[in-house]
Amino acid sequence: MTTIMIEPAVQERLKQHMNPGDHLILDFDDGVGRYSKVGVCSLDVSFRLLIVADDTLDSVYDTTLDSPLGKIWIKGYAANFVDEVPKLSLNKFGLIALTTATGTVDSNVAVLDHPQVVAE
Repeated sequence: MTTIMIEPAVQERLKQHMNPGDHLILDFDDGVGRYSKVGVCSLDVSFRLLIVADDTLDSVYDTTLDSPLGKIWIKGYAANFVDEVPKLSLNKFGLIALTTATGTVDSNVAVLDHPQVVAE
């Protein structure tokens, strides 16, 4: 199982939004799943961090990463984006960046705190 490193500053930011029993999702925003209406219409790869309650975890998130905050759920088919030393850190603008050993995957990973279900 892959472990994702999370800088302490990012951990603190996420903990501010999390309640006991919540799940953390690293969502590849491709239009699949109950929290995404449409995928990103560009050549850019877009990831979001979703904090969801236990009863709203979508089965499309079928793979986990180990992290200092516990399990992080992802779509199994998106695992190739985070298979080489993934890390969440703050960039020079204070945004959360997702990087791997090969470079930057997404320089602006948004945090959605208990997002509304938009598709069933």
